[in-house]
Amino acid sequence: MDDKASVSISGNNAAIHLPAGLTAQVKVKTNAKSTQKVALMDRSGEVDLVFSGTGEGNTVIGEKIITPGERFLLDAVFEYAGTDGVLKPSKLNSGGPFEVGSLNLLVVVAENGDDTDYNDTILEFSWYTR
Repeated sequence: MDDKASVSISGNNAAIHLPAGLTAQVKVKTNAKSTQKVALMDRSGEVDLVFSGTGEGNTVIGEKIITPGERFLLDAVFEYAGTDGVLKPSKLNSGGPFEVGSLNLLVVVAENGDDTDYNDTILEFSWYTR
């Protein structure tokens, strides 16, 4: 696998590759009244981070600085609570990586089906390069 950031989507799972040796910020935002959940797991299957919450207007429900080792592969699973409170799979889309000067962004967005704006959950990875 090359050392460029990438994301591939299958159902409500996003497989994310980040380059080695960087320090990245992970931020999760929500634009939904229903509970949104993102679980980030390394390839061993252990849950590393879980973010959950509600809110409108890009409410931040979690953020963390991560420093990957030689290779960094994550699986991100997106779910939302339906009206019955049961977690259901979200629909996903992604963008990036985008380079703006030395800032790099990789984004995965989720839709819970109440509209089609794909902003119910927003998972952002950002990092700087020299």
